[in-house]
Amino acid sequence: MARKRLSLLATICLAIAMLVPRYAMAAAESPSFSVVSDNNAVNSGDEITVTVKGSGLQDLYAFELHVYYDTALLTFETGSEKTAAVGFGTPVKVIDDGGGESHLVFAHTKTGSSPGDSGDLDLASFTFKAAANGMANVEVREIRLVDSRLAASSVADDYRTAIQIGPSSGTGTGPIGGSSGGTTADPAGTLTVTNDQLQDDGTGHATVNVPESATVIKLPANAGELLGKAALNVVTSNKAALDIPAGVFAELKRPLTAAQLQGGSIALIVKPVAGKDTPALGTDATLSGGRVFELKLQWIAADGTAYDLHQFSQPVTLRLPVDASIDPKLASIFYLPDSGKPEFIGGTYENGVYVAQITHFSSYALIEIDKHFSDVPAGYWASGVIKELFAKQIVTGTTDAAFEPARSITRAEFTALLVRALGLKAEGTPAFADIPAGAWYAADVAAAYKAGIVQGVSSTAFAPGADITRQEMVTLAMRGYALLNGKPAVTATAPFKDEASIAAWALDNVNKAASLGLVQGRAAGEFVPLGTSTRAEAAQMIYGVWNKL
Repeated sequence: MARKRLSLLATICLAIAMLVPRYAMAAAESPSFSVVSDNNAVNSGDEITVTVKGSGLQDLYAFELHVYYDTALLTFETGSEKTAAVGFGTPVKVIDDGGGESHLVFAHTKTGSSPGDSGDLDLASFTFKAAANGMANVEVREIRLVDSRLAASSVADDYRTAIQIGPSSGTGTGPIGGSSGGTTADPAGTLTVTNDQLQDDGTGHATVNVPESATVIKLPANAGELLGKAALNVVTSNKAALDIPAGVFAELKRPLTAAQLQGGSIALIVKPVAGKDTPALGTDATLSGGRVFELKLQWIAADGTAYDLHQFSQPVTLRLPVDASIDPKLASIFYLPDSGKPEFIGGTYENGVYVAQITHFSSYALIEIDKHFSDVPAGYWASGVIKELFAKQIVTGTTDAAFEPARSITRAEFTALLVRALGLKAEGTPAFADIPAGAWYAADVAAAYKAGIVQGVSSTAFAPGADITRQEMVTLAMRGYALLNGKPAVTATAPFKDEASIAAWALDNVNKAASLGLVQGRAAGEFVPLGTSTRAEAAQMIYGVWNKL
């Protein structure tokens, strides 16, 4: 009876938490997860314990795991679930998904005012019995997290471990994410890197030049140790390149067992794929060189099984070449998921290549977006600015076809543009009573308020739908500039004729903006501080700040 009461308590707590709106996790770095087996090569009838691990957790109060497995090869041992977390867990629920697959649902929660767990934690372990020979995969496809404030988030990614039951054929299913097993490295087109090539060349790098014929770079098992503090600089014949910190190779090996590490090596795959359709970014998008670059980092075990490193904590520098037909001002690096819309990464243009920091190996491409709005003709004074800011995912149209350049812009709209231009992470809850939590601009205003860029029209109101005045717009823009660049020096400029009508709290920022050439007066040399700005004028202001960051 006591166990039933505790299980019911945990279920109720999780149910309440899952009804709360989900927010992005507020930690500086998102947590990472892995699935690890205590034995990846067993015989039929043996038991295997699989553990779901979390790293970099922040205030974890409750969680729910969905663990999938092949019922033809594995049998779950009822009651074997265990967790290192303090609190109460529900007994595992086994759900038959059909097609020879089932999944386990396990939930755990703390109670009362207990703080959540932070750091690294074994979330739960499950024991299975090997039922038949074959390559068995245990996957976690969904993880739900709840913090001590009952704010919920969901991780919808696949983390897998592969278990060889009986004799190994050396092949299996493909890796998905996290620490995953199954594929066999293709020996064709492989460049083998020696120990000597992984020595620091005096620039803090060890450079490996990859010929056109090679898409797989085979590295020594101890590549991270050989590099020391140096980074591996991989340069392909088409000028695509990667700078990989030595610590990334340690992350690749960390979740593997001693048996998996024995006799293995590292494979880095940099594969340009030509002939793919332009990703779903509209008819205005063009792939640079018509190529997508598929990137993987794998540990190749002695039996040929490959274990992928999907995400990593130390960023890798990616360089992608810009085709001669592409306008660099309208190009950016995008991450191309297996399904769904491409994700903007950005990057900076340097000597014919775009450079960006990435934290997971996947498919990437350099894409030009040359957007044409029906109400922004080529000869319009702000046409180039609007095109460039749209390509950089800073401004959007009011519809797919229209920009409405002459329409006035609101306080919420300008704040959102500024947050995007500054590269701030839109997050947090609204600080003002007149901003609904579900409003499209709520997280942008919250981020700008936290950064000290915006203030309300009162202590409780922001007036998001009010047209922004020119003195408000310039003040917000200069606060954003100072946040990243520091306060600029003011050079002497001719004062505006209506300077006396500029509010005292705005005057210094107006003078700074004029000194930097970010703002000009209107007719007769007047600033018109209480005048409103159009969407095109706001785009020009944002462009000026963004270009000087």
